[in-house]
Amino acid sequence: MSVKFKEYLIQSLREELETAKRTDPEELASKIHSIGFYCNMCGKCCRKEHGDNTVIVSPEEIERICGHTGFRHTQVSIPLTEGTDALPDINYLEDNRDLIDREGNIHTFGWKMCQQRNGDCTFIREKGSGNSCSIYEVRPMLCSTYPFYMQDGELNVSECEGLGKHISIEQSLELAGKVRSRYIAEIQETILLYEKYEGFEQGPENVNKAFENILEGIIKYIVHDSRGIHRTALRIKQIID
Repeated sequence: MSVKFKEYLIQSLREELETAKRTDPEELASKIHSIGFYCNMCGKCCRKEHGDNTVIVSPEEIERICGHTGFRHTQVSIPLTEGTDALPDINYLEDNRDLIDREGNIHTFGWKMCQQRNGDCTFIREKGSGNSCSIYEVRPMLCSTYPFYMQDGELNVSECEGLGKHISIEQSLELAGKVRSRYIAEIQETILLYEKYEGFEQGPENVNKAFENILEGIIKYIVHDSRGIHRTALRIKQIID
């Protein structure tokens, strides 16, 4: 990424941030109220069998969850990767060679919540217990605003069985406030990420280096987020077990 393009992205995000701050909560609440929503605790948004249940989390959200549960960072979140949850093979590495440096580290941008072996969220209780969340008080903003989110200044809606159900004006206003706050926080997080991002050298043998690491039983990541860069590694034996 060139310095000029980086500056362009940051400036565009700052303009979007100012627009986001001017979002009228009452107008947003009116849209949510007209759509309608009521969570029936089906748990489908938390379970892999019903579709993509990836939950992107910020460093602050990870810290809150760690403080609430006593878990380590690595028990709450892993590097955010796109396209696959499986172990990366040589085809995946080739397709994503632009994200691999000369030492074979796979670069990612942000974090996502850890999942159970079957792909369900780590923190959803067993199906027999009503699909309740064990970290409900500190759940990520993505979860507390689902199925609503904002993108390019517009309210968007994800698939959910609770849509079309009755929601009061008061509940609509509360949810609108959360959706607006999440939108602002996501833009701020991205601005800080780009401000701290310094790039990396790829090198001609980057894919081979990454594959050698995997053959030795380890996946090496460098995660870029709003607080800088973080080196982390996932041992393949731990993933399989």
